[in-house]
Amino acid sequence: MLRRVVGIFIVTGSILYSDTVSFTLENDFFGSKEDNHYTNGVSLVWMQDREQYDTFDFIFGDLQTHTAFSFTHQIFTPTDKEAIEPIWDDLPYAGYAKFNFLLYKSTKNYFHEFGINFGAVGPVTHAEQLQDFFHKVVGDGRFQGWDNQLENQFMAGVSYQFAYKTDPLYFQGYALDAIGNIRGEIGNFYTGALTSLTLRVSSSSQNTFITAGTFVVTDESELLNVKHTDGLNWDLSFGIFGNVVHNYYLIDDAIDMGYNIEAMDSSVGWQAAFNLMYDDWKYTYKLKSSHVNDQRHKRWGGMTISWSF
Repeated sequence: MLRRVVGIFIVTGSILYSDTVSFTLENDFFGSKEDNHYTNGVSLVWMQDREQYDTFDFIFGDLQTHTAFSFTHQIFTPTDKEAIEPIWDDLPYAGYAKFNFLLYKSTKNYFHEFGINFGAVGPVTHAEQLQDFFHKVVGDGRFQGWDNQLENQFMAGVSYQFAYKTDPLYFQGYALDAIGNIRGEIGNFYTGALTSLTLRVSSSSQNTFITAGTFVVTDESELLNVKHTDGLNWDLSFGIFGNVVHNYYLIDDAIDMGYNIEAMDSSVGWQAAFNLMYDDWKYTYKLKSSHVNDQRHKRWGGMTISWSF
């Protein structure tokens, strides 16, 4: 499956003349020793830097135009890896795969993001096989209850995001800025709204946006306005976020099947990130923590490699 996805990215990239790509691996292994619930994810992002389109110019004037294409795969499991029968008071086994198409209209201080996504939940995502492979790599035992995973279901949604970044302030040779965002999505996998606020300190001023307001550690908008850096540079950031949820398929479908778990109404949390830039390459490490309905706590981390060309 991953080879097919990479092939799609190569073909799509050659068509779009894309100039920035990233790969993210996230796992609760990087943030805690709790191997459960949201346990693993991978993400590929391809950001286009052509600006000659006039899409929506009758509304937004001559703002810069960028497009992005991404693929995200996520794995969810209950806490008990040995149980073969369904664990009716815990989250179900599930895999989720999503393709996302995004249009950006932006300036150096803000952007509008319009998204269309589609994907699937269920065995078609090959979540069991991918988790088994990862656990062999890290030397951990496999989960035994994948026969109980949620069945195949098509997913689709539309989203909008707005983010604003302040001009940098300089102190002792370092640049400080703040980024805030709001995001809404309507779909059969997730419908809800979220907001976040992030503070960042950098060795040199950054054109990119970094937000804490997504469920995963990566965000396509972080590839927007990436610039070449001469030599070694870095930045540190910390953000907080809040999320109001109307529907969340993995939990809602489990409840319909008879699982004795609480519907997801909200989540709050924080995110810490470290970026190391060298010429056209960037390495990112993020640690994320989330509380669902002020009860269930989860912490995980992720690593991203980005390349601009």
